[in-house]
Amino acid sequence: MSEDQPADEVEKRALLFESMAAQIRLNKDAKFGGAFLCIPPGAGVEPFSSLMLNQEQPGIFWAAIKTLADMALAETDRQQRQQGFR
Repeated sequence: MSEDQPADEVEKRALLFESMAAQIRLNKDAKFGGAFLCIPPGAGVEPFSSLMLNQEQPGIFWAAIKTLADMALAETDRQQRQQGFR
């Protein structure tokens, strides 16, 4: 574990994955359309998305993930433009 990643932050991130697994187990009788959890780098950063789908169409799953990633990239670009040159 690196020094810039304290144990409590690592534990918070691990709990997000455990929570996703618990939801999958709770919904074992439902159609499973996929699960996705993305945790961007940086201490204290909230995951931009946690997604579980109950539709079996892969296209819907991947389109949802692509949309979330596109939104996160657009926000990152916006923040960088506001900072200007340094």
